[in-house]
Amino acid sequence: MPKNPGCIRILLWVGAVAFLLCFLGSTIAPERVLPAVGLSEPQGFIIRLYGIFQLSWAVLFIFALQDIEKNLAIINGAIITGVLVAAFFVVCQFTAIKSGGGLWLNAGLVLIYTALLFLCKPRPGRP
Repeated sequence: MPKNPGCIRILLWVGAVAFLLCFLGSTIAPERVLPAVGLSEPQGFIIRLYGIFQLSWAVLFIFALQDIEKNLAIINGAIITGVLVAAFFVVCQFTAIKSGGGLWLNAGLVLIYTALLFLCKPRPGRP
């Protein structure tokens, strides 16, 4: 474990709550709200699909909080997935959606959160 195990615990709680709120916003929000926040995609399909991804992260983080050392694979998977999602947002910004600053902000926040997870994750114990 790191010297301060509270750091990763706080990050996982913040991630679980934030991603759960983002899930609710992207899946339950009416169609007219999505363009208002800069996410104008036909029928909002990708945004709503991304909401399911956010729900899965929130649930996985809650499971990882049970025993952080044993669930290190969840944290490592979140780090890899976070980098891939940020890259997807950047590619979408350049190729398809071009929604202004919404995807850049989302990519930046996911990348910063992923970097914090990487820096605070516990190191595997030595046998």
